[in-house]
Amino acid sequence: MLETPPKKTNKTLVFSIMAALALWLLALLVFASWYQARYIKSFTEDSPTFLQANQTEKWFAKLTPVLPQKTTSSRVIQFWQPDCLCNRFARPHALSATNLAKELGIEHITVIPNRSLQEVHSLQALNPDTKIISLDTSLMKHWPASPSLLIEDPLARLIYFGPLGFGAFCGQASTSVINSQMLKLQESKAKPFFNIIGKGCFCPWK
Repeated sequence: MLETPPKKTNKTLVFSIMAALALWLLALLVFASWYQARYIKSFTEDSPTFLQANQTEKWFAKLTPVLPQKTTSSRVIQFWQPDCLCNRFARPHALSATNLAKELGIEHITVIPNRSLQEVHSLQALNPDTKIISLDTSLMKHWPASPSLLIEDPLARLIYFGPLGFGAFCGQASTSVINSQMLKLQESKAKPFFNIIGKGCFCPWK
C-alpha cells in the first residue's frame, strides 16, 4: 500500500506565496502614499500668486527678455525637468502639442533647468522638433511646477497657461485645450485661458 506524501511542502509554498503577496501589497501602499504626498497637488499650490491673471502676465513680461527671439509670430513654451517622475504621464500630451505646433508652423521651445551645454545638445538630439534651452535665472524659482506650458500669441499675450494634463496620471485630456488654442491662433480667435484648477502630478521647479 502506497503512503500519502506529506503536505508540509505544499503548505510552506502556499504560505511563502501569501507572504510575498502581502509584502508586495504593503510596498505598493507605501509607494502610493509617498507618491500622493510628494507629487499629487494643485498646479499653483506652491505659487498661489499665479492664481491671479495679472500676476502671471507680469511674471511672463519679466521672463520674455531672457528667452530667444521669436522665429514665428506665435510660440509654445514648455517647461520640462528631465528627471521629473511626472514626465512619463505627461509625455503623450507633450508629444501631441509638439506635433501640432510643427504641423501649424508654430515655434516650440522647451525650457529646462540649468544644464551643461553637452547635456542640452544630447537632449536636443532626442527631441529635434523643439528648441531646448537651459535657463539659469532667479525668475524660474517662482514658476509653479512642471511639466507645464505657455502659448504666446503674435501680440506677446499669454493665451494658454497651465499644465499639460491633470489627474494622478495626467489622464485628463487638457491637451485638447492646448491644441484648441493653437488652432484658434490660426484664425485669430484665441482668447486667454489660464488652466489652473485641479490636481495632478507635478514637480516643483528646481
